[in-house]
Amino acid sequence: MTDTTAPLGIIGLGTMGRNLALNLADHGVPLVAWERDADLAARARAELPEATVWAADAADLARRLPSPRAVLLMVTAGAAVDAVIDGLRPHLQAGDVIIDGGNTDAADTTRRQKDLAERGIHLIGLGVSGGEEGARHGPALMAGGDPAAWDRVAPTLQAVAARATDGTPCCDRLGGGAAGHFVKTVHNGIEYAVMQALAEAYDLMRHGLSMDLDAIGGTFARWNQGPAGGYLVEIAADVVRTRDADGAPLLDKVVDRAGQKGTGRWASLAALDLGVAAPSIAEAVFARAVSAARDERQALAGTPPGRLEIAADDLESAVRATTLLSFLQGFVLIAAADARDGWSVDPVAVARVWRAGCILRAPLLDRLAEAFGGLPPGAHPLAAPALRAELAETLPGLRRTAAAALLGGYAVPALTSALSWHDGMVRARVPADFLQGLRDRFGAHTFERIDAPGSHHATWSGA
Repeated sequence: MTDTTAPLGIIGLGTMGRNLALNLADHGVPLVAWERDADLAARARAELPEATVWAADAADLARRLPSPRAVLLMVTAGAAVDAVIDGLRPHLQAGDVIIDGGNTDAADTTRRQKDLAERGIHLIGLGVSGGEEGARHGPALMAGGDPAAWDRVAPTLQAVAARATDGTPCCDRLGGGAAGHFVKTVHNGIEYAVMQALAEAYDLMRHGLSMDLDAIGGTFARWNQGPAGGYLVEIAADVVRTRDADGAPLLDKVVDRAGQKGTGRWASLAALDLGVAAPSIAEAVFARAVSAARDERQALAGTPPGRLEIAADDLESAVRATTLLSFLQGFVLIAAADARDGWSVDPVAVARVWRAGCILRAPLLDRLAEAFGGLPPGAHPLAAPALRAELAETLPGLRRTAAAALLGGYAVPALTSALSWHDGMVRARVPADFLQGLRDRFGAHTFERIDAPGSHHATWSGA
């Protein structure tokens, strides 16, 4: 097993890679670095320690590392990762480890792991969360891959990871194969949903309740001191309070069109592929698509929705319930992928890794870890008594908030999809009997009967 004094190769010194390299250097990790972009390389050379060894290309970097090698890739997901691996592969040998720290599609990680395994080279898919600040001072790190390869690099990665309040590093091998990258994808999907819920709360406060931005910032700051708190709520207060150079609210000068980099879409597609309901994640992606249709929205816009009557406590409860339900949708999605691919992911370990360093960090993660730890294997997270109690406390406020928003003409897809998911999941019988009847009536798709096994067909003549 290596320690943090073993040299580590790092390829890719953009914002995330450079800050992670600085973090590694702070912890005494000798680095062999390569960045193909001259400007990025120059900035990194100026900031990294003089002892950093600089390689001319991927092959040179491999030659400069002692065997067995460990190389961290911090390059753009997709073709760039394949290109760098292709450059490294001829110069690596059995037992070497590549760590892909990008936002990589889990399917690509699975393909690359299988390909590299033919030469005895290990690939660890490493989800890195926390943004630029996290990379520099302590990210959450989600790994997947061979356990022996993980043991070799774990001391280095755990040294630079964020620490939870109990001192535990927020860095772990969460399972085999592409588990790390899949968990990171779902993390980002939940992130989409929580951000959308906060955006809807902001919209309701600013336009439905006619609150000024300072009051909205104060509300977010108050929420952050309670059970609804977390990093996203914390920075929500900062965002609404920020002023431009002329003293005007900066938000008033921001175009109402949100971009996306793909991980929310990947999470939504994974849910569809696995047949798992994750509607709050998907609706958050669709809400960004609605925002992107700005020209069409402006052409179609009529009288804006007006004043609402929503109690402050109800709005906080709505965000709390939506956030919790969005997390649970994500954990159900992880469990479904794990059941298919056999990664052996422990949801308690996932919740613990997310407690610090990552964008989703919040006191809720401690509650989730404790709740999941008390569930029997295979149980749905909605069965956890503590989570049911939290929802019993917050769902009434979510119902009243969603009803008022919809009646007032406000779009609240995160709030309503979370509520519908919950209400569907806790019903013993849903109207899919009717759907089966319709499908069999127009397409002879057959249906299942309660009182007899097998598939059945009927004429559905109305008689």
